[in-house]
Amino acid sequence: MLDNTGIEKIFEMILAFNKERKYERLLNIILTKMMEMTCSDAGTLYIREDGELHFRILKNNTLNIFKSAEETIDLPPVPLNGNSIENVSAYAAINNEIIVIDDVYESNRFNFSGPKNYDRLTGYRTRSMLVLPLTAYRDDKPEVLGVMQLLNATDTKTGNPASYGNVFNPPVLPALANIAANTLSNLIHLEEIRMLFHSFASAMARTIDERSSYNSNHTLKVAKLCESFAKYLNGRFTEGHLYFDDKRLEELTMSAILHDIGKVTAPVSVMDKADRLGNKLSEVRYRFEIKKLQTENDFHKGLISKDEFEKNKKILADAKELVEAAIIPAPVSDEKISEIQKLSVLKYRNSAGEEVPLLELEDIESLSVRFGTLTDGERKIMQEHAAITGRILDNSAFSKYYANVYEWSRSHHEFLDGTGYPRGIKGEDVPTEVCILTIMDIYEALTAADRPYKKAMPEEKAFEILADMAEKGKLDKELVALFKESCVWRDLDDGIATISIV
Repeated sequence: MLDNTGIEKIFEMILAFNKERKYERLLNIILTKMMEMTCSDAGTLYIREDGELHFRILKNNTLNIFKSAEETIDLPPVPLNGNSIENVSAYAAINNEIIVIDDVYESNRFNFSGPKNYDRLTGYRTRSMLVLPLTAYRDDKPEVLGVMQLLNATDTKTGNPASYGNVFNPPVLPALANIAANTLSNLIHLEEIRMLFHSFASAMARTIDERSSYNSNHTLKVAKLCESFAKYLNGRFTEGHLYFDDKRLEELTMSAILHDIGKVTAPVSVMDKADRLGNKLSEVRYRFEIKKLQTENDFHKGLISKDEFEKNKKILADAKELVEAAIIPAPVSDEKISEIQKLSVLKYRNSAGEEVPLLELEDIESLSVRFGTLTDGERKIMQEHAAITGRILDNSAFSKYYANVYEWSRSHHEFLDGTGYPRGIKGEDVPTEVCILTIMDIYEALTAADRPYKKAMPEEKAFEILADMAEKGKLDKELVALFKESCVWRDLDDGIATISIV
């Protein structure tokens, strides 16, 4: 009969099992708690994988040995087949049977050469043994996930070696083993769902990046920067008051992976606009050739004089030279823009013989862009991706575990001074995680070497721009300074960035 202390221990164990959300740590807790419950001196936990039992934890209090699931245990796995039936743990797994041995040296039921050899090498004395299959139930069908082997029970009153049949109420430990196994099974199931979600998010990010031939690895690099920088920030930002635990770090990384998902609706012609005319460049050049041929033809037909021909030829050549110079995504001065505007008077004859503008209004607008390659309309199309990201993720069923992903992803273009988009939030309404994501996004875009409309910016110049934006109140000064100090950006290269699934 269990006393109150025993009942409390059972509840503590169950709470400990249910509280843990990390697979490897749960394995450690299961073995440790079961050893405490049975007053065992040693224990081993195996996990069933690919038809074998693999060592995951070894613990021996007398020998002060503890090899956890997070370490590599250099021991061969135990096969689960007819040839391994003499192995006690394999037998327990195959037959889903609890096995109690009072003294391995006096039992002939199984081959105990393993523990006996271990005793010879270490001076240890293995006596009693309890082997518990970790059996979970899915659809009311038993599934052995692993085996727990407990060694050398101790009588708590005398301190002497004891038999497992004498130190515990028989129904209790199997029940606890089943609870542990079902908890482990649920965690494995949740981990499978989590990994599926990560795979889906990564696939979506890759799809977005692959839509643009010049943007092949932006998303994963931003995610890697966020992950590395967040780890660096622990204990450093806001006088150590900010800490990224596993959950918070995963949410930030996931937000980075999904931050550009709204670009799925952006036209590739805008995303990949390498120069100011984009996919209209060849058409504009063709019109200039037509105009040149028409001018020569008019001269040969006597429709214009030689002076007019030479004059028109020079005007056309100067105009073409101006257009070719303006195509390049370098800053355009007001003087050049004024000259470009005057080109609107140039005409040529279309296929119907009508006099039409050589440069259409949208061509003039594109060539008059002061910085970059996008017109105001095209820039609005690209900026819309942040709002579209929000709308896409708003229709996704995020669990509480990923509750912040929606907000952080859609806000990656917001600034502290309220001049960002799509909502123009500012100050304390901009979460720290958004500030981090924004900085990483800007830095990667500035230093990227795969953009056709600009050269890769040197790191120092990129940090000057970030510092200037921080000075103007758009970015967090402390975060920008710590980002430069962290040097995590040096880990990125032109290859595929990888992130860890925490």
